[in-house]
Amino acid sequence: MNLTLLDRAQLEAILLDPPATAPAQLVCSDSAVLDYIPAPAAPREARLRHVLAAAHELLTRIAAEAVRGRSIITAPTTAKDFLRVYFAGAERESFVVLYLDARHRVIEVEELFAGTLTQTSVYPREVVKRALHFNAAAVCFSHCHPSSAVEPSRADEFLTQSLKSALALVDVRVIDHIVVASNGSAVVSMAEKGRL
Repeated sequence: MNLTLLDRAQLEAILLDPPATAPAQLVCSDSAVLDYIPAPAAPREARLRHVLAAAHELLTRIAAEAVRGRSIITAPTTAKDFLRVYFAGAERESFVVLYLDARHRVIEVEELFAGTLTQTSVYPREVVKRALHFNAAAVCFSHCHPSSAVEPSRADEFLTQSLKSALALVDVRVIDHIVVASNGSAVVSMAEKGRL
């Protein structure tokens, strides 16, 4: 069952009235939940896995809706709180872009790249392409560190500068790059640290 294709009412129905049997294969927008609970050995575990995946999908959507249309400049904690929820429990690095309008209100949130435990490959061409697709005036980058060490690395700084240069060619500003510990213990803004 592809949970990303279900609407909110269908996800809520799974949570409030779990099915007697769970589908053999689950797909959700972030496979983290599927990693938490290994392939079920018993029908009860399969149902639990299905309900938890639906709950995570619903929570991620609610958090994205809460941040969409809001300015992340006037309320920077909103973006940080959203990203804590988004990356909760992530076991691999992933790179997320918040596309912003001219007033720095969120147009869309998109996970562009997913990687391994310690790294993610990010391609500036794809970032530029997606920023133009959403007609973004600015972007805010974020990625998680499953290790929970949130201090931006030299590679993070180099990547941010490369993306900043590529996006400047099409008049899109980079306003921040936020690093999040997947356990939610810490969030670091490169802009606040003066490293943007």
